Amino acid sequence: MDGITEPVVLVLGHPIAGNPAQFALERAFASMDVGWRVFSCDVPPDRIDEAIAGAEVLGFRGLLLDQNLVNRLDEGAERSDLYWRGNPSESRWHTENVLSTWLETEIRKHFESLETDIGPLLWIGTPDPIFPSKIASEQSHSPIAWASTEAIEHARLIAIAETVDVSHWPRCQNATLVVDFANPENDLNQIRSLGYTVLGREQARIGILLESIQRWTGKQPMVDVLTEAIEEYLAV
Repeated sequence: MDGITEPVVLVLGHPIAGNPAQFALERAFASMDVGWRVFSCDVPPDRIDEAIAGAEVLGFRGLLLDQNLVNRLDEGAERSDLYWRGNPSESRWHTENVLSTWLETEIRKHFESLETDIGPLLWIGTPDPIFPSKIASEQSHSPIAWASTEAIEHARLIAIAETVDVSHWPRCQNATLVVDFANPENDLNQIRSLGYTVLGREQARIGILLESIQRWTGKQPMVDVLTEAIEEYLAV
């Protein structure tokens, strides 16, 4: 197809400043010895559709939406965070919510290692629509940033969308998995100190990048390359 002749992917956010995705992706592409380039742009939420359509027409090989834009899409809109072409000649993109894909994979791996069914699931705060909640055997919901000791003890999978006070949580007795969606992030080390397994925003960020690179190039870099790049970027 006409347009950009070298493989270029676009990262969109609002704000884009402080987003380590471009830095981490460039490090990953270099480590894989693939000649892909990355651009980042700040796009206000009310112009996302225009930006996506323009990038598709211009021939970008892929596009990644930061979660701060995905979360501000209109209710009912397709909440894809990743766009890619199956091959360079395709005129249209494939789309996927790779955060949801990554979460489902990690949740299944956790419960498969325990050789048990997934759930029961407890949501604390407003449920996020991209969470793969249908995989859980049972669900309950605390609409505020609090849940009873009994509810926490009954859950095997806990998803948090609010800042919570975990000082009142019971110690984990059954290998419960906690997924933290809160922004800012909760004190994950404190949750882990109670015996819970935790997936946080930084792990999700790396998971999204791994899934994105796989869709774009058919390959994946070493996880350490992305981890070290993000840590270096955020330390500056």
